[in-house]
Amino acid sequence: MFPRRTLPPAAAPIYPRDILSGLRGLCRGSGESKRFESELRDYYNVKHCFLLSSGKTSLAVILKALKELYPHRDEVLIPAYTCYSVPSAIVRAGLKIRLCDMDPQTLDFDFNQLSKIFTPPNSTNPLNPTNPTNPSNLLAVIPVHLYGIPCDLERLKNLINDPEITLIEDAAQAMGGERAGQKVGTVGDVGFFSLGRGKALSTVEGGIILTNREEIAEKINTLIECVSQYHFIDLVGLLIKAIMLFIFLRPALFWFPKSLFFLKLGQTIYNPNFEIKKMSSFQAGMARGWRKKLKHFQTIRSKNTKHWISILKSIKGIQPLPITQITPNAINSLNPTKPSNPSNPSNPSNPLPPLIRFPLLVIEPGLRDKIIATSDRFGFGVMPGYPDTINHIPEIKNLFTRQEFPGAKTLVERLITLPVLPFVAENDFIKIKADVF
Repeated sequence: MFPRRTLPPAAAPIYPRDILSGLRGLCRGSGESKRFESELRDYYNVKHCFLLSSGKTSLAVILKALKELYPHRDEVLIPAYTCYSVPSAIVRAGLKIRLCDMDPQTLDFDFNQLSKIFTPPNSTNPLNPTNPTNPSNLLAVIPVHLYGIPCDLERLKNLINDPEITLIEDAAQAMGGERAGQKVGTVGDVGFFSLGRGKALSTVEGGIILTNREEIAEKINTLIECVSQYHFIDLVGLLIKAIMLFIFLRPALFWFPKSLFFLKLGQTIYNPNFEIKKMSSFQAGMARGWRKKLKHFQTIRSKNTKHWISILKSIKGIQPLPITQITPNAINSLNPTKPSNPSNPSNPSNPLPPLIRFPLLVIEPGLRDKIIATSDRFGFGVMPGYPDTINHIPEIKNLFTRQEFPGAKTLVERLITLPVLPFVAENDFIKIKADVF
């Protein structure tokens, strides 16, 4: 690849002041982590907060805690289309994966299929014969706020009629988002965020767990006491990564790491053999001023999302997704022939959700591959979603024999994402529209 301006598909910028704050945090030690935990508890109005080394580490710890609480259950229900880190964490926790199809129009669960999972035939609740019960081995359900689009958690909660099934919010891509006035990550029984480089806020890597459930917090706390810390070499590695991200995430230089195939940038990898660590004080230090930074990045990403909405109105062969919090007028302007959904009204006063990527479906056959190839050639940061559905991951596909998920497969075949990160310039919108669409 020759030197050219190249946009990352998603990124939260890291600045020299963040790295210096990380070094100062390292000097302060555990007090820096406690400071970060306290700020998160206050902001999210939760009783318990835990800091770990990544989002998938956070999920694995949550699942291990739940397994101790409910040892007779061993299945975790997830969308059939999501980041491979989710099934990796489930397997890492020693549990079984159960899949539900998705609605390609919302990036949420297919609620028709979901309702059948929670209302099996010929089963009734003895306390309420009109309300079916769930006799399965389900330990937890994990809705995923893909690309920052909030899931319909209230609808999901109304389906879950078993107190031993825990609702885990995968808000890895949605830190700072809200739905109906509630902060994403706090609606379920327990939620987690990721602080990786492609997320809403970055400390190179990192994970956050939030919960108000005392029994879950107690188990998590016990597990974390046995979790290892970052060693000196690990901390040096974090520092080097932070410096590299500061330098090479810039569009003027991102072409270089993107051309190094061994870095596997943009690849989705299934790997359940990851190490579980506590977040270091260096990462906690990098997060200083996180509320201001998060708000700043949110404002930019929401502005860029609005810009894409305006541009895509005139593009044929694509179908932007009706993002939950976009106003009805904006949705209708994107799909003028499609009536609004009265069962899911939007509040016109709500701002655009702070997406980390802008997702849309390519309807015209062959156009998706052409778009991706053009973007790759010019460095526009337009990317496909995940490479395949969870049931087709080579390492675990034998667990899902004869299971297919057509909604999830539609996303594999048709979904692309547009960049909304802070590095997107006005000229990028013009070039992407002219050369890609």
